[in-house]
Amino acid sequence: MVTIYFLDENEGHYLYRRVRKLISNRSISNRSTPVKVYYTEDHALNIDMNPRDPVSEMVKPTILNFFAKHIIRTREIGWILRILEHQYYFENEDEQQQILSIVQALMDGKHEDLPKIRGLPNREDVIVDALESFFDCEMMFSYESFLQFRLKPYRELLQEYIECGIDEFKLEQEYQDFIHQLRQFIKARVSLFNMVHLIHDRDEFRLFNQHYYELTEEDITGLLKEYQQSFHDIIVSNLLKLLIVIAPSKICLYTDDPDSSMNQTIQNIFQEKVLILPHQSFQVQHKKS
Repeated sequence: MVTIYFLDENEGHYLYRRVRKLISNRSISNRSTPVKVYYTEDHALNIDMNPRDPVSEMVKPTILNFFAKHIIRTREIGWILRILEHQYYFENEDEQQQILSIVQALMDGKHEDLPKIRGLPNREDVIVDALESFFDCEMMFSYESFLQFRLKPYRELLQEYIECGIDEFKLEQEYQDFIHQLRQFIKARVSLFNMVHLIHDRDEFRLFNQHYYELTEEDITGLLKEYQQSFHDIIVSNLLKLLIVIAPSKICLYTDDPDSSMNQTIQNIFQEKVLILPHQSFQVQHKKS
């Protein structure tokens, strides 16, 4: 039998009711489940399972996964925010919330391509592993003590996600600073062309002026030559350098992939000046001209 003591009576009662409901929802032939659950006056949740009974073994993973999800739902955000404030000294609430959102996205598997988090274990599994040893034998323990002292692997996992989240947050800040600098530079320039047509095909871009004349390598080299030093430190892409030199009032971007990183950057820099059009529509527009 496992006995879990709670400081928070409401939380103890809540978990008692939910565990009972979980057990009653299990489809177990025509016999009653051997798992007994009850709540005592001293705020203890008792879960009595026979480890040699196959039905008990069938029910146990459901109970453990429920506890893991409950811990994540009720404690994880608070722990992440405390780590950000006390270990990494992020005291600004807005910054904390931005990093928290990034960390949650990382843990939900939205950026699995990042090397730092690739292959990290599922956090529910880590909590279940910590709980399982308590359920494998008769054990009495405090819920709060378990959270504080027995979840070191889970906290270490959170730490890895947080560190990666902070790195992503700083990269995003640097990117926004970069975009701001370029917007300011464009504001100070006079447009060389009122409109340009930018054709995106896979990883290649072709640039045409408002009269559908395609800029050659010689044209591009000439335009960039005068401003080369201005962009030396902050821009790698020759395409961005060229667009900023031209500073067009309007960019017609013909693409079937508007969410590519370069297309997103162009839209972020030029904002409402960018008109997104299907790739094939350039030929139609060209013929009309």
